[in-house]
Amino acid sequence: MKLEDLKFLKIAVEKHPTTQTTLEYLIKQNAIGALVVNANGTKTLLVKQYRPGIAGEMYEIPAGLIEEGESAISTLYRELEEETGYLPEDYNILYTPKYPLTVSPGYTQEKLYLYVVQLKNDSIIPQNLKLDEGEDLSGTWFNLEEVENISQDMKTILALHLFKSL
Repeated sequence: MKLEDLKFLKIAVEKHPTTQTTLEYLIKQNAIGALVVNANGTKTLLVKQYRPGIAGEMYEIPAGLIEEGESAISTLYRELEEETGYLPEDYNILYTPKYPLTVSPGYTQEKLYLYVVQLKNDSIIPQNLKLDEGEDLSGTWFNLEEVENISQDMKTILALHLFKSL
């Protein structure tokens, strides 16, 4: 694959302001991630999908890119419906970020908005998933105590600790 074939990333180059060293970084869309917990706050829904960065499948919180013209909160609603089947009326938002987190400032401009949502009732039946083209994922509920043994995804572990601190 040639660099100009990249669809989601753009390479940028600039000079360091004091040393004039050439710096390379990626321009990437901002994203959201959401820890979804059950009504009594003992379990979370993680999605399993293939991730090329680890050459395998990984469990992580539902997440997605913020499309052009979309707000972080509208992306949250869209992504949760697509990846979990839950609609905004099915959950309460327990945590809304004041500011997005910088994912890796030496490598990319991407920022991440982390949310925590809680189902209003554990008997809610989610809608059918509305996966994007090329997506292949499935969701599984895990006890919160299991998450750090199941996922090494940074946004997932951070969201878990965020929930525990609420």
